[in-house]
Amino acid sequence: VDSTRDIIAESGLHLCLCFQPPYYRYIVAIHKALKVKMDDENAPAFDPQDLDRFRLQGHPSVDEIDPDKIRMLPALAEDYYSNEIVMFGWEGILKAVLSGTRDKQSPLKILQEHETTIVREIYSYIANQWARHVKLTIPAALVGQCHDRTRLRFNYGRLNDAGFRRDLIDDVNITSNGFDDGFVAFSRCGRVVFPPPANRNVNMLPFIFGRKESLPDDLQCYHTLIEQCPYMRDEVGKVGYLTVHESYVDATKAQRREGLHIESPGVFQDAPQDQTSFRPAVEHPWGMGMMFGTDRYEGGIFMASSVSNTSEVWDALVDKNYPGIVDKHGGCEYLRPLIGKGTKLQAGELIWMTDCTPHEALPQETSGYRQFFRVVSPYVSHWYADHNTSNPKVDLPKSVKIVKGNKFAK
Repeated sequence: VDSTRDIIAESGLHLCLCFQPPYYRYIVAIHKALKVKMDDENAPAFDPQDLDRFRLQGHPSVDEIDPDKIRMLPALAEDYYSNEIVMFGWEGILKAVLSGTRDKQSPLKILQEHETTIVREIYSYIANQWARHVKLTIPAALVGQCHDRTRLRFNYGRLNDAGFRRDLIDDVNITSNGFDDGFVAFSRCGRVVFPPPANRNVNMLPFIFGRKESLPDDLQCYHTLIEQCPYMRDEVGKVGYLTVHESYVDATKAQRREGLHIESPGVFQDAPQDQTSFRPAVEHPWGMGMMFGTDRYEGGIFMASSVSNTSEVWDALVDKNYPGIVDKHGGCEYLRPLIGKGTKLQAGELIWMTDCTPHEALPQETSGYRQFFRVVSPYVSHWYADHNTSNPKVDLPKSVKIVKGNKFAK
């Protein structure tokens, strides 16, 4: 192994590209043994255990894939649903308006015989206003890139011969970044094992990436989970923010925030727009799952829970910079008809997502203990003193604005 490492270092080669079986199996074994990192300057801080890609597992299942729909992605909701009528959360309001046209005591009676025009105008207003500021993204498992910086989209999944029926897309960004250039909203990136629960409960507690001693003593058992998050090497030494919530949850109740929402605005409201990005690892273009390096996750949010089907996340992005599209806490329930089917996370499943990825907590199916884990990248702008947990070991960066008072107060 030492000799091979010297040869690789001298030649500047990371991996010999030979794909004829059985030779590539030996190469994969060498790659695993050396733990070679591609693009070392920006490599994740953790050492991958092997070449298996959690991103390639899971969503969506092959029988859920509609190739014609996948080919449209990424796409604005306005374009994706151009041939479909979608109601945008106006059911109750619209019913009241239409009922008022038949009520002799209501001032809305003057609109009688104009009901069709009203419906058409409301639909046009809502669709034009919001649908062009919501983007449906490619499931991360179906995204890749080749050595020639070409984006791959696996329209039929990755099983059997499906990899041959993929699109090679040139002249596009291979890094998903922001709303305009975003094409991935969330990605599976590992599986974690939670420590024994002890009723720990901290929110947005500052800690230092790479330094276990920066965590309070009772939270140092979560350092292993933090290190399983594939954060970038240049984030080591910077302040991140840890949330741990351990509690007994009754059936039909949710431990965390219900309702569709994104994390921005709020802690990210003034954060730089280019600090959250995802870049898939270079891979074999036939979808064989052979990766020549690691996926890159910059900024964003990592999270996991100990109970299956208690968190749901969507392959969609919301344009957080468009005025009024979300409330001051990121709530966007009325956008639900635009974002398609969500993905329910399983126990111990670690994901990465952006600050404008729709998600929500779900009620538990059965009563029991739940542990929730979240790590937020260093790129936050606001820290709410009445809701978050301070850490005597770590000061907040000077760039972070401390906000006092109830952030949910009207």
